[in-house]
Amino acid sequence: MGKGQFEQLLAQHCAPTLAGMKAASMVALPGRSMEDLQEFFQDYELCFACKGLKVLELRQQSRHVLLLIYRPAVLQRLLRRPMARQILEDCGYDAAAGLDELLVQLCRRMREAEEFPHEIGLFLGYPPQDVAGFIRCRGRNFRHCGFWKVYSNEKAVRRLFQCYDSCIKRVCDGLQAGMSLQSMITGAA
Repeated sequence: MGKGQFEQLLAQHCAPTLAGMKAASMVALPGRSMEDLQEFFQDYELCFACKGLKVLELRQQSRHVLLLIYRPAVLQRLLRRPMARQILEDCGYDAAAGLDELLVQLCRRMREAEEFPHEIGLFLGYPPQDVAGFIRCRGRNFRHCGFWKVYSNEKAVRRLFQCYDSCIKRVCDGLQAGMSLQSMITGAA
């Protein structure tokens, strides 16, 4: 994987997070561990730190590393919402724990759970109502499907999906026009 492919994958999967519109994004990058990707991320370390972004290895797969690119301050605030805390408790988390411990628990669930832990939607900034709906309905009977399956507030979420799509297009077009990905990363609002 070259730098261009790396940046394109980040743009396609993480642009709303990189642009400060979303708490977190998940991306699978070629490699066996975060160490395999170190040469790419070392160029972004300072930029990510200055813009309030962190990278966490969620799970190693046979040919990919599943990463969470996130904004700690925003994510912590979202996970403290009462409904989010209840969902986390129902899934076996210590919902009173701090963000770092919740992320450790998520990584453990990613490695040990027989099926993909659906509460990950909370860590990706999805509305708790939609995460609860997905868990309750087992991914069926949703009102709309886009960046996630929508079970409530469809009209507002459709507009949000349009904003995310526009952001991804803007960042991908910027890369094609020769802009650096770093120049398009912003701080959270």
